[in-house]
Amino acid sequence: MQRHKAGAPTACSLARMTIHEDVAVGVAAPLPPVADLFREFLGSVHDVTGRVVAQILAGEHAYAESALPDGALDRVVAVNIEALLRSMSGAPDDLRPARDAGRLKAEHGIPLASLLHAYRLAGLALWDEVVTGAASRHRSEELLRASSDVWGIIDRFSNAAADAYRDVVDERDRRSQHSRSLMLVALLDADTPLREAAGILRTLGLTEQGRYLVVSAELDATGDDPLPDVEARLRHRGIRSTWSTWGAEHVGVVACRNDLEVAGAADLVEAAATGRVGISGCIPTVAHIHRGLREARVALECVAPATAGAHAYGAAPVDVLLVAHPEQAAEMRSTVLGALADSPDRGHLLDTLEAWFRADGSTAQAARMLHCHRNTVGYRLGRIEDLTGRSVARPSQAAELYAALRAVRLVAGGAVPGPA
Repeated sequence: MQRHKAGAPTACSLARMTIHEDVAVGVAAPLPPVADLFREFLGSVHDVTGRVVAQILAGEHAYAESALPDGALDRVVAVNIEALLRSMSGAPDDLRPARDAGRLKAEHGIPLASLLHAYRLAGLALWDEVVTGAASRHRSEELLRASSDVWGIIDRFSNAAADAYRDVVDERDRRSQHSRSLMLVALLDADTPLREAAGILRTLGLTEQGRYLVVSAELDATGDDPLPDVEARLRHRGIRSTWSTWGAEHVGVVACRNDLEVAGAADLVEAAATGRVGISGCIPTVAHIHRGLREARVALECVAPATAGAHAYGAAPVDVLLVAHPEQAAEMRSTVLGALADSPDRGHLLDTLEAWFRADGSTAQAARMLHCHRNTVGYRLGRIEDLTGRSVARPSQAAELYAALRAVRLVAGGAVPGPA
């Protein structure tokens, strides 16, 4: 008996190495005894292609109605069937034809479901051919043992085609979104000519004769959408809109046909808000649409930091004045509050002042809001008068206290300078 040198590979070890290499690269080739069945059909690719193409066109209207170039479907099916047969014959996977098919069909608008259905049809056609051949050779049992490997190959090809398809769709969406973003920038630019702005509205699918709202929503550090599904919600109400993200801001233009739709759109945006959102006043014509972004940004600042909610421009004129002139607001806040800023109980005093204003001057109602006795509210209001020299009983002084309180909540992070 011939002896092998130590370390020399035997035929069995070479076979095991080959199997291990196949597994390492993710290729599960059919059992060797039936590989020849698939290899025999390499010469019949043309016939199988004709049958598969006929089934695709009969069962998938998307192909029949697509703008695929003449003969393209036949060529794509042929090269993919040949690549499938080579893999089923034991050769390494060549997924380039699958990726090319996925890109081609995405570029011509054929649905992904139709693409995957075409692969199933091709797999079934190949399987039927080989089953017939195996039966005539009394090798059906061998073929059955290899079936999972065969369909695994078909899955790898269809997955590669689907991945390439999605890549094309994703890139198209990115280009479309970038284009829409540039158009939105131009639409809201005061220097854009009226005729061009009207053309942008048409391109974006928005009416030229209507009323408009501009929305600015703050993106937080997570990047989560501060207005989830707002475009779909508006569309459900028959209201068209377009949206884009600029840095830390999500901006939208909403086109309404009448005042009723303007009110409904504002309510819907407010209901959808999960962060700080500003809504412009009603813009009556496209000629004035550029001012909407400034109004929306000012309105956003009227929502207290680190809170969620929507604010419409003009709904609180005092707040608009404060956030539009933050330096003057901070100066006024310091002047009006005076010694209150250094008081150790300034937080309780400001909360009491806010509750009193929200209760329209009702001490009893403010006490219920604060879960304390009405005498406590009265005491705290007296402390505020002592520290600021201003009484809530005097309308002019109450107005100053209200403005200073709003400045605390909105300007410079809402901080009131306290003792070091």
